[in-house]
Amino acid sequence: MTQTRIMLLNALCLALVNVAAHADDADFNTNIRPFLRTYCADCHGSADPEGDISLATLQGAMQEGEAKTWEKVYEQLTLSQMPPEDENQPGDAERIRVIQWIEAELTRAGIKVENKLTRPGFGNYIKHELLFGDNKVGPSFSPPRLWRIRPAVYAAKLDRITRKKYAKPFTLKSGGHGFRDYANLYVLGGPDLNQLMSNAKGAAAQLSAIVEDGGQVKRGNRTPEQIFRLIDPQNDNPTDEQCIQAVDWLYHQVLLRDPTEEERRRRIATLREQIEANGRLLGVRNLISAVLLSPEALYRSERGAGEPDEHGRVMLAPRELAYAVAYALTDAPPDDKLLNAANDGALATRDEVQEHVERTLNDPKISKPRILGFFREYFEYGGAEDVFKDAELFRSHAAVVLVRDTDHLVMHIYEQDKDVLRELLTTQKGFVQYDIDGKGQPKKGSQGRSGDGRCHLSYNLPLDWKWTPQQPITLPGKLRAGILTQPSWLVAKSGNFDNHAIRRGLWIRTKMLGGTIPDLPITVDAQLPNDDTLTLREKMQVTREQYCWKCHSKMNPLGLAFEQYDHFGRWRTKELGKPVDSSGWIDRSGESTLDSKVSDPIELVHKLADSKRVRQVFVRHAFRYWMGRNENLDDAATLRRADKAYVESGGSMKTMIISLLTSDSFLYRKHEQRRQSTKG
Repeated sequence: MTQTRIMLLNALCLALVNVAAHADDADFNTNIRPFLRTYCADCHGSADPEGDISLATLQGAMQEGEAKTWEKVYEQLTLSQMPPEDENQPGDAERIRVIQWIEAELTRAGIKVENKLTRPGFGNYIKHELLFGDNKVGPSFSPPRLWRIRPAVYAAKLDRITRKKYAKPFTLKSGGHGFRDYANLYVLGGPDLNQLMSNAKGAAAQLSAIVEDGGQVKRGNRTPEQIFRLIDPQNDNPTDEQCIQAVDWLYHQVLLRDPTEEERRRRIATLREQIEANGRLLGVRNLISAVLLSPEALYRSERGAGEPDEHGRVMLAPRELAYAVAYALTDAPPDDKLLNAANDGALATRDEVQEHVERTLNDPKISKPRILGFFREYFEYGGAEDVFKDAELFRSHAAVVLVRDTDHLVMHIYEQDKDVLRELLTTQKGFVQYDIDGKGQPKKGSQGRSGDGRCHLSYNLPLDWKWTPQQPITLPGKLRAGILTQPSWLVAKSGNFDNHAIRRGLWIRTKMLGGTIPDLPITVDAQLPNDDTLTLREKMQVTREQYCWKCHSKMNPLGLAFEQYDHFGRWRTKELGKPVDSSGWIDRSGESTLDSKVSDPIELVHKLADSKRVRQVFVRHAFRYWMGRNENLDDAATLRRADKAYVESGGSMKTMIISLLTSDSFLYRKHEQRRQSTKG
């Protein structure tokens, strides 16, 4: 553990040690003080505290000036980073009591408590054994929420209505670095609103265009008859019925439903006011903009409806389910079958939801970009396009082609749908420059933006290798084993001019083993020696210092196994004229049979592929992607159900997706959800 972290954790422990109890605070005296004396007091009394930080004056209730310290205490306890892992640890129930007491005190002081466990990147802090163990668990659910629609969904909706491309007013965080669409990440504001208003104004003008043809006034190409009647110069006084028809058309196109009587009344009244104040054309355009900018058009509601069950949960309303199913798999609104089922009350049970999930998954005519999106964001190989490489070092490198090749491989394995995770990690098959045209030949640009048409050299194929449309092909020898040895992944997890074993090891530790690595302390100068005569493994000897090794020991042995490849993803046997050392090891994985030494990357990925824990961590990440949030202890039943479905189906990804999208976590909402620690 670094000295900085020791000082921080010591300070946080000390913040709890000398808390003065109020005479009437029975909970503090009964539960909190004994915890502090048992787990913190030995090191952090008021005299000569470790880390040379004393917080002896803190009080049991929140006092002015102390709130920020208590917020840090709450965070460290919630993330199970206090007490330090090499010290005596409290039981699950003890930890929860302290966390809840601190949370209650902060709340009483009017301080909003942020639970970091809901942030992307903090999902692994929930104890794996409690999620997949044999402990008794309750029924699952999700919190009610409003979820901003994805940029692709917004673009598809506007394109469907106007048949014109508009600038996307908002984005997701940059790709290549984990899951992007978490429900709690985004709100609309600032520049987003400006672009939304500009788009709405443009769309409104397009939907209310008038043209003159031979002296006769006609409606524009995208102007519907219902809107034209309101702005037709020959129609001086639009009737209420015509206003109703225009409002109904807008709601059907934008919100995919009929307006309520109250909505009709309100929209028509506003329309009349706008026409009176600004004229018919501008009044109608303001009506169109108002519907396009309504919260329902920009957010998806998942609040649930009906009477709570015996567990306090309510099921999503049929229309909410229609949108949830559609947006889980596609970038388009619900199709007619989903909407009709919702309107007819035929989307009210788990079996009815499953019918439409299966229909969507199995219909080849329905585009399902979210499937490939999961694998791209999980493996992060798309990040290869963001890594600059000097073309002079390898002119055949073309990241965009390598990424597309891996896309094809992923979808090939997904469509076969058998033992998917293991195949993804171990296959010797590969697609090479497979971006072909309708004639079965490589597209003009498929050699890459900067490549020389020989991207196959990234796979160690012979210089004279001839492209073939009969793919996938078997890659040479035993040089490749699945996604983690694809050039796209190796490049994505490399630097500009060298490999990046730490980045590769970090990915395996967090994405495959479900481990955690604390953020780099700001006091650490994370630089390797700038010595061109040293191999990367030799440079990384500096990370073995006690100050660094506690964290680097979790990453380096995993990442250094991939030194068998260079930073362009090519297999090699020597580095700087020296034999490549690709040995490594797996330890502290949480699965004793997995912990062992490995001689090369092929052995490493095969061990990972055979691991029960790796499979379950994969399920955890699939949950995060399709639920749009991190899992918590209340989701244990959902995770176990999905893992069981995957195993019993012979490793079917589709079956696992169906399990997740028909789970209680997907279907139910509970309006009061207690906060949880990482321990239980």
